[in-house]
Amino acid sequence: MSGFRCLALETGVASPTAAACNGGHECELTLPGGRKAAAALFDAIDSALERVGLSLAELDCIAFGKGPGAFTGLRVAASAAQGLAAGLGLRLCPVSSLASLAQDALDQLERPLGAPGALVAAALPAGRGEVYAGCYQANESGLVAPRGEDRIARAEDLRIPGAQPFLAAGAVWEQCPAALSAQRSRIIGRAPSARPRARTILRLAHADYRAGRLASPQDAQPVYLRSAV
Repeated sequence: MSGFRCLALETGVASPTAAACNGGHECELTLPGGRKAAAALFDAIDSALERVGLSLAELDCIAFGKGPGAFTGLRVAASAAQGLAAGLGLRLCPVSSLASLAQDALDQLERPLGAPGALVAAALPAGRGEVYAGCYQANESGLVAPRGEDRIARAEDLRIPGAQPFLAAGAVWEQCPAALSAQRSRIIGRAPSARPRARTILRLAHADYRAGRLASPQDAQPVYLRSAV
């Protein structure tokens, strides 16, 4: 990430994180879970930036995990990112939390499982007996790209389209015996400890930044996937 200066926030999950990068220098900090995340967020931002030798005014952009995830948690990162970006005149890079999960899983696995072309099925708990799911594929740069839209489904109905073998990312797969059993023959690897995190959001945001895929603060919104939240 040569020359890239970015702040990334992920607070829509059980283990929220904040990270900053200044070219090759990177720092990720874990925040308290639940309601304590909001109170600790700005101290973590200041600390992460200080550790990589950056000020807010020097950032190229701000990235955040846009979800899907916990409603209140998603609002914490989105609101902080929007407020900071508006004040600094910066643009935002909203990154799918499922993409971040898929990237973390891919980073944990060695080739050939994590080779270009590998399909990653990422899943997060959605409550009410449902899961959030998304399919991603590794490119030549070792980053995941979406294969279709993120979606919500009943846990027992979780199915990955197509016939290609895939990597199962996230603890949800271990918690959904029916989905695991129905697709066991296609699962070539598991990463149950993988999770959405600010560090992987930085990597994905760098690609979006270089491609010009950025949003204004008012247009960068969380994604809930449920029509009623």
